[in-house]
Amino acid sequence: MNSVPKIGITMGDPAGIGPEIIRKAYARRLPLHVPVVFGDFVILSNTMKSLPPLKIKTIQSPTEPLLTSKEGINLFPVTDLSPRDIQPGQVNAITGKAAGRYIETAIHAALGGEIDAVVTCPIHKKAFHEGGYPYPGHTEMFAALTGTKRYGMMMVSTPLKVALTTIHLSLRDVPKAITQTGLKEIIELTSGAMRRWFGIPDPRICVLGLNPHAGEGGDMGDEEIEIIKPVIQKLRKKSYRITGPIPADTAFIKRKLKQFDAFVAMYHDQGLIPFKMLAFERGVNVTLGLPFPRVSVDHGTGLDIVGKGIADPTSLRSAIRWAIRFVRQPED
Repeated sequence: MNSVPKIGITMGDPAGIGPEIIRKAYARRLPLHVPVVFGDFVILSNTMKSLPPLKIKTIQSPTEPLLTSKEGINLFPVTDLSPRDIQPGQVNAITGKAAGRYIETAIHAALGGEIDAVVTCPIHKKAFHEGGYPYPGHTEMFAALTGTKRYGMMMVSTPLKVALTTIHLSLRDVPKAITQTGLKEIIELTSGAMRRWFGIPDPRICVLGLNPHAGEGGDMGDEEIEIIKPVIQKLRKKSYRITGPIPADTAFIKRKLKQFDAFVAMYHDQGLIPFKMLAFERGVNVTLGLPFPRVSVDHGTGLDIVGKGIADPTSLRSAIRWAIRFVRQPED
């Protein structure tokens, strides 16, 4: 690791709010690091000109001499889009493909040791797919391009950490996607992340049930009996501190937030609705299991507010701060 963390930042969909929140994020001081933005110079430099001037250094490689965050930002020009290619606020295959290229380039740089972590601005899934990328989202793309077999998604804020057993699935597909192997992996990844990145040697983990009332003893579903409880029992024998399965509708009350270090939800909205209620502006998305830290904002491309100057950079600033913290965390 470099003495000053080198943080790669993907610009996200150029038709979204990614360029705006990057400019706004660096309009105020952040912890010292070397920012390397993978994006488009013209788009980024022409965004939010009303903000205080920001020095943008165009680079050919993240290994060359770079600006620190006190001095400005470094821009690796992955694309050189024409203004006619950009329709701000509109779904566009061209910008979706550009967003995918930013991610690919950042991943290769991280795998090559040229940057220490990757922070991602939002992509638009439809544009992304129309641009030729088959992945359901960022998480699956990072796993595929890094060859990571065991991976997961965790939402992180100061008051709450929530990992997901299943990620970008239709609700009708969730029950059959929950397996003992998959649940065991996400609990192990969560426990490892709490030790490695948050310095908690013996984390307390709460596992949610899938069904209302955690199945009510089998009357409302048997996933808790057949899948969730056996995994918890096996991991307890390995000295994991796990509670569950507990009903999701009472998991996030204040008293329980203090009792547990992390929660494992069964599906996307089960975990993300309470998380965003508690920490929407400050929350970030972390991919577990990768060979380097990857942190993302916890919001979308904001197509409805592009160009209005009202996009909030708080989540991006939080993502950068968390990435710096993860890079600096000492090895076990």
